[in-house]
Amino acid sequence: MDTGRLRIAVAAVVSLLLVLSGVLPIPIAASPYETSDPAPYTHQAVPAESDRFDQLVELYEFDTDDAVDSDSLPPTDRLAVERTVATEPDSDGWHRYELPVCKSGLLFCDSVSDPPETFQYGEGSPDRIFTIVAVDGQQYLLQTGIQTGGGTAQDPLSQPIETYTWLLGLLPFGFFLGVSHVIGHRINRQRVPDLLTLGGGGLFAVGVAIPYLTVTGVIEYDSIATSLFVGTLAATLLAATAVVWLTVQYAQTTVSASRRS
Repeated sequence: MDTGRLRIAVAAVVSLLLVLSGVLPIPIAASPYETSDPAPYTHQAVPAESDRFDQLVELYEFDTDDAVDSDSLPPTDRLAVERTVATEPDSDGWHRYELPVCKSGLLFCDSVSDPPETFQYGEGSPDRIFTIVAVDGQQYLLQTGIQTGGGTAQDPLSQPIETYTWLLGLLPFGFFLGVSHVIGHRINRQRVPDLLTLGGGGLFAVGVAIPYLTVTGVIEYDSIATSLFVGTLAATLLAATAVVWLTVQYAQTTVSASRRS
């Protein structure tokens, strides 16, 4: 394969990866943890000695004899319960904990890969979102969701910032990269398209690395998500500017050729 064809092949691969990065089976420039409904997997528990425990048990007519022993739960479910009750209670007496659930496709994970299967998350009826659990002989009322119609309707336009990083950043960058090579090939100007290929490859490599840097504790995704979005958007605007410049060069070349003929 000659240099020209190799250049185009590499550009095509990088462009395709960027365009598809938002739907690949691995997180790219995104949080390694589940963010789609019903995530986040939140848990809050109140102990039996609390007045709030008695109020809710009476209100929903729960039977404390039906308490589920944490030792009988699947490992992930037991982990969520134990970590919840191990937290310091807030001023209202509730213990609160959010269980990170890693997205599928990660090669390794610092938490769990599947959510608990015993509990109801998101919206549900009281008998589904509340569970009386016993941990080391101590009963707790565990809540893992909110009641149906409890005001959790989400704005359909409200999406995790990683979605916009792809839609407004990586995807259009991949498109502009492909267009730049088409135009550059026609006017024999390859330096700018090659620079965009290098930049696109760098963006994709960073995107692949971010979830793993997060699970290993090197970075906190939430603290860099906005900066990542802004940086990716800036890179895409630069790529768009490069395509405009190439288009102008192509137009000038076409006009010059027509005048000579």
